[in-house]
Amino acid sequence: MERTGNILEGLVNHSLKNQEEGDYMDAEGFLMCGKCHTRKQRDVLFPAFGGKEERLVRVGIPCECRQKEIEAERAAEEKREFLQRMEVLRRDGITDPAYLQYTFDKDDRRNPEVSDVCRKYVENWEEMKKNNIGILFYGGVGTGKSFLACCIANALLEKLVSVSVTNFPRILNRLQGFDEERQAFIDKLQRYKLLVIDDLGVERDTSYSVEQVFNVVDTRSRSGMPLIVTTNLSMEDLKNPPSLAHSRIYDRVLEMCPIRLKLVGESRRTGNAIDRRDKARKLLGLE
Repeated sequence: MERTGNILEGLVNHSLKNQEEGDYMDAEGFLMCGKCHTRKQRDVLFPAFGGKEERLVRVGIPCECRQKEIEAERAAEEKREFLQRMEVLRRDGITDPAYLQYTFDKDDRRNPEVSDVCRKYVENWEEMKKNNIGILFYGGVGTGKSFLACCIANALLEKLVSVSVTNFPRILNRLQGFDEERQAFIDKLQRYKLLVIDDLGVERDTSYSVEQVFNVVDTRSRSGMPLIVTTNLSMEDLKNPPSLAHSRIYDRVLEMCPIRLKLVGESRRTGNAIDRRDKARKLLGLE
């Protein structure tokens, strides 16, 4: 019982250790913060035990300004850990550093309805994931398909959702090993909650390539997790494939991507090239 009494006495003494210059005692004998003028102590009722009566013990607590400091320190630590985890996700899942530049704050909203759908997809991600709903972006070259797909990916990364953004040429380059290595790589892609595959249709049109593309898409389909695909192919091309092998791929993609967003407009790449040309001519005095 003596030990218990010592512990309680220690709590009382410890409660005074956070006393700082300017602190004072209020009329009830509680230590007050000299800055925010809120209590730095409170009374806690310890229950009776060992034949002893219950006892009221004064213990230390954070004042309001210290509580705000603690919350700020906690928020800063959580943000630091968050940024570290997000950086790991980005390094692991984003295969091309250029993809990291594509974010919604840089969207020129050339296709506003499509942009709004993309933002809502992120806002409703849990439902999209639960129901395995993917997106197919299709349209002409340079119309912003890859940009918006990556905007979704980067926005979800900000929420610490594991995302991989890659393309079939890169995938096919990785599938040059033995069968076990190929399957291990394909299986690795299924670890991501969202898989974004850019530029379907630009891969080499060989029987080997087509078969590997099907393996990737089919494995993703069986994983039950969403897929986003961008392609320069038209909907007519996708619904009328040139071969049975292509039909197997496109059918899976259309099944997994019930949201189909067509991007229209002039090529941004052409516009950017013209802008760079005009800037260069001006700098070089060619105007």
